[in-house]
Amino acid sequence: MPPVQPIDGPLAERVVSVLTPLLGPHTAKRALAMICKRAGKDAAELGLDDLEVAQTTLRPMLRTLIGNEVTVRVLADLGAEEAS
Repeated sequence: MPPVQPIDGPLAERVVSVLTPLLGPHTAKRALAMICKRAGKDAAELGLDDLEVAQTTLRPMLRTLIGNEVTVRVLADLGAEEAS
């Protein structure tokens, strides 16, 4: 399991804030660590250009934990927030 990343940076904060109500704070931080590992960056370095990596990384886990319908909405909301 990748180490937990400090929640620092706009995309990292957004990922954790969107996922915490659904998955709890520990799992949300673990999800962030998985995104960081796949992107090859620290949480503070994640930006809008890493949104696709974040969504691709989160999709399988979220489908398992919260179902496909909610996953589609969560990933769309994550992208909508970052694009604005």
